[in-house]
Amino acid sequence: MAEALLDTNVLVHAAYRDSPFHSAAAVLVDRGLRRKGLYCLAPQNLTEFMAVVTRGRFVEPAMTPEEAAKRAEILYRSRRLRKIYPSRGTVLRSIREGRRLQVTGPAWHDLFLAVTMREARVNEIITENIRDFAKFPFIEARPITEA
Repeated sequence: MAEALLDTNVLVHAAYRDSPFHSAAAVLVDRGLRRKGLYCLAPQNLTEFMAVVTRGRFVEPAMTPEEAAKRAEILYRSRRLRKIYPSRGTVLRSIREGRRLQVTGPAWHDLFLAVTMREARVNEIITENIRDFAKFPFIEARPITEA
């Protein structure tokens, strides 16, 4: 099995027991923390995680910054979850790719993540938002429940 990126929503669902995807997401995160080479994360995933879980609009109850930071640090410090980083040229390549694909609005965030993945030779993302990544032909999106 090739390494896949765990999208931000996987991390959020894993953190909330009331989420309909909690069980599946928690298994994925736990598996990634236990076995090297299965999954990876980008810094964007961790900052998005912090933004989502500390804001009551998307989750209930919202986490305190301390509680969210503790979870994010566990993920970041894990030596089993590979971290992939954008390079200096990722921004320009994303802009050019987005123009070619006619990307608009918030899809730019997904595109930047997808281009970061492509540059790290990661072709698969596990996510709740299959449709959001379907517009990027170089990334395969798999649902949380089928990973």
